This record gives sequence, C-alpha cells and structure tokens, in this order.
Amino acid sequence: MALKHKVGLIFGKFYPLHCGHIYLIEKAMSQVDVLHIILGCEESRDKQLFDKSRLPKQPQVSDRFSWLKETFKDRHNIHIHVLDEAGIEFYPNGWQDWSCRVKQILSEHKIKPNVVFTSEPQDVKNHELYFGCQVIIVDANRDFISISATQIRENPYKNWSYIAQAAKPFFVKKVAIVGQNRFRDLPIQLANIYNTQYVPNGYINYIEREILTQHNKRYLSESDFMKIAMLHVERISKAVESANKVVFTSIDFETLAQYYEQLFQKDNEILKAFKDSYHFDLVIHEKDLNPKSSRLEHFETITKEVEALLI
Repeated sequence: MALKHKVGLIFGKFYPLHCGHIYLIEKAMSQVDVLHIILGCEESRDKQLFDKSRLPKQPQVSDRFSWLKETFKDRHNIHIHVLDEAGIEFYPNGWQDWSCRVKQILSEHKIKPNVVFTSEPQDVKNHELYFGCQVIIVDANRDFISISATQIRENPYKNWSYIAQAAKPFFVKKVAIVGQNRFRDLPIQLANIYNTQYVPNGYINYIEREILTQHNKRYLSESDFMKIAMLHVERISKAVESANKVVFTSIDFETLAQYYEQLFQKDNEILKAFKDSYHFDLVIHEKDLNPKSSRLEHFETITKEVEALLI
C-alpha cells in the first residue's frame, strides 16, 4: 500500500540559525513530502535571550526569517511561517495556548500535519497530545552536530563554523585601520592573518594628494566623494558576505567626511548620514597610537584590539 502524503512540522526560534537546525530540517525533509517550519518569536523573551548573550547585536524576526529563506531558497517543498507568541506563558508552560495559536496558522494555510520533528525528547508527549500525530526525535544528544543556539549566543565567534552561512554576514565585525604610508599595510596584514576580506579604497591616496596640493587645479568634484562613499559601502557589503568573522578596510566614513570638509571647506549631509548610519565596530587611527612605538608594537597593539572584539 502506498504511503499517504506526509506533511511535517518543525518548531524553533532559530536564534540564530545553525548547522544543528539545518541537520534537523534536512533529515526531516528526507522523510516527508512537505515540511512546514514554524518560527516562534516573542518580543520580551527574545530581548532577554539577547541581553544574556554575547551577540554583537540583536537578531530581529526579519533576520531569522531571511536566514531560513536564504538557506532553503531552492527547496520548494519547505515553507516557513512566523508564529507570534505574545501573551503566551513562556516554555515549558503555556502549551495549550501555544498549540491553539499554531493551529490557527495551520488552519489558515490548510496544513494537515501527520508528523512533528524535534530534537527535544521532553516535548514529545505534548506534541502528541496537542497535534495528535507521530513525533520523530532527531539527534537528541547532538551526536551528529554538537552545538546549540545557547552555545552560539554565549560565544558566536568561538562557534563560528556552526553558524548557518546565511546568518554569518549578520555577525561579521567591520574594522577600519586609518593611517598613511606603511601603516596602511596593517589592515591587509590582519585580513591575511584572519583569512578574511580586505576592502581597498584606491581613491584615498589621491584624495590626500589633493589635500596637500590644494593650490593646484582640483580634479575631484563634490559628486566624486559621493561616488567614492557609495562604492565603499558596496564593496564592504559584498566583502561581508564571505568574510571570516571580521572584515578590514583602511578608511571609515568619518575620516572621508573630514577629508571632504578639508578639501571643500564645508560639511556634506550625505557623508554625515553615511557616518551616522554605517557602523564600524572598531576604528583605529594612526594618530591615536604612540608615535614613538615601532611598527611591530603597532601591529601587536592593534591585533590585541581586534582579538578583544571577537571574544
């Protein structure tokens, strides 16, 4: 006798999405025809998770949804639904109210599940009770992938390899090391050490040369600065997609705005907006370091600052 059409359910916060979640989803997908992922969110609980974490910034529901969508974008029989759990008692309480809210989503989308997949054995009885279908436990002891979202929240950079590829750009730190001459080699060196991306900006030498020779004909226009800033955002955003924990560059937007002001003797609102909205996690200026220190001492000082950023 042919098996009936199998529809599976998986529940999770995916805070953040990691390889253990992906293994659970893919193993479930190998046993059903269609899989529905229910992404649970609750504002105060999610904020508490963030406050107790060492995440660099708080993932929003839209971030978690997009990580799932991106990871499973080629899987047309995997569907993702957002479950707002506001007003429901926190787990492990509130099962009845929670299941009623889940059933509203199932009814709205005409979903009739016949199997629930979980990595939490303690939830089996309640899933069976409230959804009336089979429950399959997947990797409860984390034997296949030894990681949890709690471990990642406690130390995302130590557990970097377990974070879903789609989620990694969210956690990448951006570092600008600003200086002249040989000092400008430092971000390149650090990008090599961290096996990550360096974002060059070939216009900086040219800008500095114009500042030093302002009595000559000016070759950079005000609009050129806007193009430089926009190109830098584009390059950094692209580098973040494949970066290993951190991305390095040799200019930040505050410095670029200062160059503009020095060259044109006025502020620029667009550059100020770039400075205010595009956040660097660490900016180190050569002028702020001890000028009597050796290149090696500068190298070691900056390396320590970057290491502290990734704890």
